[in-house]
Amino acid sequence: MGASVRRSLWCYAVLTGAVTAVHPVLPAGPRALTYLLISAATMVPLAAIVRRLRGRDRLPWALLLIAMAVLTTSNAVVAVGGPGQRMPADVLVTVGHTVLLAAAVTLVLRRAGNDIGGLIDVSVCAIGLGGLLWTALLFPRLTAMRAPGGAQLTLLVSILVLAGVLGALVRIWYVAERPLPAVTLFVAALLAALIGNTVLSVTTGSMTVGRPGWIESLFMIAYVCVGAVPYTESVDELRRPGPAPSDRLSTGRLVFLGAAVAVTPVAGGLREMAGLPADGPLLALGILLVAPLVMTRVGRLARARERAEAALRYQATHDTLTGLPNRAELRARLDAALARERAAGRRSVVLLFCDLDGFKAVNDRLGHAAGDQLLIEVGERIKAGLRAGDTLARYGGDEFLVLCEDDQPDRAEARLTAHVHRALAAPFHLAGEEVPVGTSVGAVRSDRTLGADELIGRADQAMYRAKQLVRGRA
Repeated sequence: MGASVRRSLWCYAVLTGAVTAVHPVLPAGPRALTYLLISAATMVPLAAIVRRLRGRDRLPWALLLIAMAVLTTSNAVVAVGGPGQRMPADVLVTVGHTVLLAAAVTLVLRRAGNDIGGLIDVSVCAIGLGGLLWTALLFPRLTAMRAPGGAQLTLLVSILVLAGVLGALVRIWYVAERPLPAVTLFVAALLAALIGNTVLSVTTGSMTVGRPGWIESLFMIAYVCVGAVPYTESVDELRRPGPAPSDRLSTGRLVFLGAAVAVTPVAGGLREMAGLPADGPLLALGILLVAPLVMTRVGRLARARERAEAALRYQATHDTLTGLPNRAELRARLDAALARERAAGRRSVVLLFCDLDGFKAVNDRLGHAAGDQLLIEVGERIKAGLRAGDTLARYGGDEFLVLCEDDQPDRAEARLTAHVHRALAAPFHLAGEEVPVGTSVGAVRSDRTLGADELIGRADQAMYRAKQLVRGRA
């Protein structure tokens, strides 16, 4: 952290901290002013970071600045209009918290893009716990106080939203590889706001009017923490993806997640059974918040399973070094081609067996890494000139097979044989050297009576004869 930034942070912390400390002992009139000033003070460092950043990096901080502006406007409405402006002030607070949620989501997704499953799990659990807190403590108290329905809904939205965002930020803080003061400050801010809203729910029933000074201090602490975030070095690290923890949905984790989803409707059902009034808005809002998260989680798990199955299928049918079809896959494709040939009643299958000349010398002289690179480049060169329906497979070691289906198999055989020799005619650049590597090719055409193994065997024999002929000429 630079010296100037450190001084700015200290000045901000000292000034706002002093105002927050004396706030509870001030009369009601000055308290409205100091509360407004503290919320407005958060906008200065946030505006500075929005001005500094560009593109997508600016979005979460711009949303956070808008959220603080809306909350500051709510505080100004209360400071100027007093208790008579309770409803519009409460509505502004709800809007501010909603924008705050959007800011937190964009920030969380940027930092925790590698841990979406973990974020969803903790957010669902946090919302479930928030719903349980509301059902067991806050809703009965608000009902007894005869709090207006609008005020109850505003408080409920704030509690659930803050709980969900707090859970996501705690997850980021927990899995971080090193301390992130910016996340710590965000967690402290949301925790203070959640405690303040909870206390207000069981005291005044409003988030804006009739608040004791010490409760307002909790919200002021939240404002101060948010305003201090732009002064920390780790604020830039939040723009980069964090670590990717293991995303295993174990039995214990699944049970805990299911309990978090079920806790709100179960608690509402128990109240109904006990003859107590049920909280319809909680059930509706809880479903609206949790259902998309759960659907996203299930969808991600389904896609992850599909990717894993596709990867396993690929590994079972392809060579790990070259990425070409392996022996088993070549055999399966050859069986299918021969079956199509017999069904059509005409010869169409051509098979080439290619064995590299001089591969062992490359391995012995330049090493296995150079040999592996040679196999990869051989596969790339041969594959580059094949037609869409042709198959190139690594059969094993330095052996490659080419499978083709063509209504004119004699012409296809000549074309493919010429292509393989032409593709490998130029030397390969390996380990800083130009290395010439040839190939012996055995080509055969199916006669509609041979099976896959017999055809491969004949191609192998033809390749061996070609190799013997090369050695005889040498």
